[in-house]
Amino acid sequence: MKGPGLVFVVYPEVFSTMPLPQLWAPLFFLMLLCLGLDSQFAMVEVAVTSIMDGCGPKVLRVLKRQEIIVLAVCVIGFLLGIPHITKGGMYVFQLMDHYTAVVSLMFLAFFEVLAVCWVFGLRRMTIMVKRMLGKAPNIYFCSCWMFFSPVLVLCILISSIVQYTPARYGKSYTYPVWAEVVGWGISLVSIIWIPLGALQEICRNKGTLMQRIKTAMSPTIELDPVNHLPEKQRVDIPESVDFISPP
Repeated sequence: MKGPGLVFVVYPEVFSTMPLPQLWAPLFFLMLLCLGLDSQFAMVEVAVTSIMDGCGPKVLRVLKRQEIIVLAVCVIGFLLGIPHITKGGMYVFQLMDHYTAVVSLMFLAFFEVLAVCWVFGLRRMTIMVKRMLGKAPNIYFCSCWMFFSPVLVLCILISSIVQYTPARYGKSYTYPVWAEVVGWGISLVSIIWIPLGALQEICRNKGTLMQRIKTAMSPTIELDPVNHLPEKQRVDIPESVDFISPP
């Protein structure tokens, strides 16, 4: 068994057979609560940061404070989660879990690795890590960022597509065709912005098609390896001043 049944059916039955089930069962669900809250913190922060980076001044004219934006994101997330706790909520949850947990996640991870390590560049990445930690990453991490991580994520993505099976709940219920369409639509909601963003960036640049693509894939800053600052903002830092203190 996998999915929600593993967490809410199998594990509770296992804990009921252990010594002191009144202790282990609350600890298990407390762990799930902490795990869920930790994930929510990250997702809310990503949503708020995206809103502030994309249209922060316009939104702040209406909502006035960033805390209200956080509250609005949490309220919208709460409303979107209500269908999952209805009588048929498990079917909705299973459908969304099937179409968003693997293919779209690996698709986003693959292009994220490409953007950070191949477009932004390993040299710039190394300078920024050295700026934060006080030392440059070793060859193992550099090799993982440049080669092993993209290849591994790409293999998982291809394997997920090749081994795709329609969503099912339990052993008997098969989702209808319209539910499959809805599931793929939910998956595309997070994927479609990558090609749309790339197309927008290419269209707003000038020159031939190849020049536009080259400009779109060029980083907007060039870090100075000495002062760890953008070259246009390069300053002379006295040797007696610790610019970055290692942790």
